[in-house]
Amino acid sequence: MPANDINRWMTSLLDHLQLSRQRQLVALQGPESWCDEQLQRLFALDEPMQLVSDRKMSATAVPFDKADACLGSEARLVAMDLFSGFNPDVLCIVAGLVRAGGVLLLLSPPVKDWDLSSDRYACWQGETRSLQARFADYFFSLLQQDEDTGILVTPEFDFAASTSFPVLAALRQTPIEHGKTAGQADCLRRIEQWVAGGQSGIVLISAERGRGKSTCLGLLVERLQPACRVLVTANSKQTCAQLLQLVPDAEFRAPDRLMQVGLGADLLVIDEAAMIPLPMLRQLTRLYPRLVMATTSGGYEGTGQGFMLRFVTALDSHKLMQLSLEKPVRWCQDDQLEAWLNRILMLKPGSFKQSFPVADASACELALLEDPGNPADWSTLRQVYGLLNMAHYRTRPSDLRMLMENPDLVVLVARQGDVVVGAVLLNIEGGLDADLCRQVFLGRRRPRGHLLAQMLTAQAGLKDFASYRGVRVQRIAVAETHRRLGIGTRLLDESLQYGRQNSMDYLGASFALDPETTGFWQQAGFSLVHVSYARGKSSGDQSIVVLRSIAPQIDAEIELLQQRIERQLPTWMTQFLQSLDADQVVSLLRFSGFQTSISALEQLEVEAFARGNKGFELCFASLQKWVMQQLTRSTGKSDNLLVEKAIQNRNWDLLERESGAEGRKALQQRLRGLVDALLKDC
Repeated sequence: MPANDINRWMTSLLDHLQLSRQRQLVALQGPESWCDEQLQRLFALDEPMQLVSDRKMSATAVPFDKADACLGSEARLVAMDLFSGFNPDVLCIVAGLVRAGGVLLLLSPPVKDWDLSSDRYACWQGETRSLQARFADYFFSLLQQDEDTGILVTPEFDFAASTSFPVLAALRQTPIEHGKTAGQADCLRRIEQWVAGGQSGIVLISAERGRGKSTCLGLLVERLQPACRVLVTANSKQTCAQLLQLVPDAEFRAPDRLMQVGLGADLLVIDEAAMIPLPMLRQLTRLYPRLVMATTSGGYEGTGQGFMLRFVTALDSHKLMQLSLEKPVRWCQDDQLEAWLNRILMLKPGSFKQSFPVADASACELALLEDPGNPADWSTLRQVYGLLNMAHYRTRPSDLRMLMENPDLVVLVARQGDVVVGAVLLNIEGGLDADLCRQVFLGRRRPRGHLLAQMLTAQAGLKDFASYRGVRVQRIAVAETHRRLGIGTRLLDESLQYGRQNSMDYLGASFALDPETTGFWQQAGFSLVHVSYARGKSSGDQSIVVLRSIAPQIDAEIELLQQRIERQLPTWMTQFLQSLDADQVVSLLRFSGFQTSISALEQLEVEAFARGNKGFELCFASLQKWVMQQLTRSTGKSDNLLVEKAIQNRNWDLLERESGAEGRKALQQRLRGLVDALLKDC
């Protein structure tokens, strides 16, 4: 083959795409040596190429785990190497680097020759690996079916003869006038009017990736800075690099720094708000009465969906202005590559929402999916994934591969007719030998995929718990139209039955602490057995662990764990649980059934604080236990100050800043009144 054949062919393709402004996917599929040879030839092109690869293929290659650092950069030719493994999340990042009229190039072995032993993304529980390359089969078979979006190139491909390309409709670039699109201009106008009106509250700009959210925020900061103090924050400077590039003198502060120092500002601007832990975000909304936020809806990270589900829906609608940017800036309107990836990887949860007739739980049929990745079950699998995407705070394309390939995953579905209205994903875990249990207990080993076994052994201190075999509820979801009908409870009962039939010891779950979610698990008969020390990376909240016993010996373990929580929870509240929301604290107390003994002396100390002038610090130890017990027994909503000071002992200065007007003396007096009211209720 002449050395310049692929160069000429790729140049012709890029010229063809430039006319239509479309983006195309090209897959070089063949032996590793052949794909590498073609890639080396393409390096000779005048067109610069961005390469993402876990192999050391060139000095400029970016490894998969650093791919997100490339976000914001663009190239007409972007290559992704799949010979070390297929990570669908990275595929979405890489696709976002391709500019209008460009090519996304994949280097891949044939699916039948896929080496799962060297695929680093095919490992699930411990050393358990995928048995078949189900995801690659799914992806490339659909690519072959869509000739307009993708071109499959194999060693038999004749570059010289393949001079004609699919006829592509010319796409329209979103017009940009005076450095901004019409959508950006409208957002800026409305936000400036809102700021000028002196209103407090939150403005939220949401959009899919590539719509110019960060640029819009940068233009806003640039306009407002001369007249007022604007602070900028994000989970990192890299996240808002586009904003800071546009406004180099913008005053950036990390979120935790803002909470510690309490800098005053007329406006706080938050880029990619969904990437900031929710407790921290909620606290920022209390410290800064006027905020402008931007977040990505959908996308490969899955954080945007969680932001909408768990933060935005809890805001006061009267103090929230929601804006959106619809037209893409980094590529053209109606781009077929974006649409194809959205469809194949199901990146837009709203597009899978269906209207179902409401029925009771008994009208649904429960079924076990024996092999979810089987091509015959792809239709059902897509429904399951779409359901999870709409219901969970973080569902990513890599979860689709997990659904298809994890051999230790069990999927139970609830169907109404041929429509999936509920699903539960179960992971088989535990059963570790004595030596490995000891290594886990000592913190020397962390076997992948054995989440509950590991947490309760290493963190909760049950030395041999990882030796038990258990079933972990990884995800559970019910269609919105079918919630509160008992379908979720039926799925859990069926999961318990599955555990019994397969000689498991327990059924459990770990999830982000949330009042509504804890209520569901408590009602389903599960016991709270552990609270994590660190916030979850996905949720930004503390995780909790719940269990139901299948084997009798687990009952004794549950009792030990509950006793531990009862003894240590007061200390935890002033340490790693100090930043919990008041509602989270109360839900945790009620789920744990917290009980403690209050001596006559301690009772008198509580009364002396509430009805006298005894100082808070002198009474705190007695006051904390007493308030925790009273809130556990109550059923109504509790005042934030009562929780944040009497239980969590938050800093007085922080509480003063959050209250806005009240000083320490006024806050302490209000706290006395709240405790006195509780005493009267008792």
